[in-house]
Amino acid sequence: METLQKIYKNVRRQVINLPATVPSTVDFINKSVTSLRLPPLTRDNVLYYYIPMQGLVSYTTLSVSVMNPHLMVRLFPKRDLTDLLFLTAGGGAGLWLWARPHMAAATPANRFSWAFLGGCLWPLGSIFLWAILRSSVGQRPVIGTILGVSTGAILTNIALDYFRYVELLFCGEVHIPETTPHSPNSDDERYDIDI
Repeated sequence: METLQKIYKNVRRQVINLPATVPSTVDFINKSVTSLRLPPLTRDNVLYYYIPMQGLVSYTTLSVSVMNPHLMVRLFPKRDLTDLLFLTAGGGAGLWLWARPHMAAATPANRFSWAFLGGCLWPLGSIFLWAILRSSVGQRPVIGTILGVSTGAILTNIALDYFRYVELLFCGEVHIPETTPHSPNSDDERYDIDI
């Protein structure tokens, strides 16, 4: 009983001193992280950099889980992690979308709904693509894993390029030509219906 009381007092003392030790620990981690050229640990960096990066790792692991489920069963025999990977990949993508500059002017309700939609559709659409690719590859787990990771990387790069372009448009650095060869809403074409 005395041992439990000593442990309790020690833990209680550490918890009471916790607010004093947290800033020194965060400062130590920030100094270590800046030597690696990573953003320091702040609330915004954790929410909009580190969690999206963890979501990207989950997204890559999700591709392996869909394309080579036997490998995931061998790595994690007691639990199917697909749902957890989907949620963390979607959460990371949603937080990344929330922090994009072109979304900053939107109302919080619209911003949340668009980030939620993007966070759901991104991994879900990828899962459907990987399921189609898996059925076409057949019983070749190594090829399936390589194909899943590479298509995930390609889709991620396409999405990053798209959002860079949208943000360049939003910031005014890319200009839309003033005369467009075809406008779907021009007066003479507004009522044309092709059947």
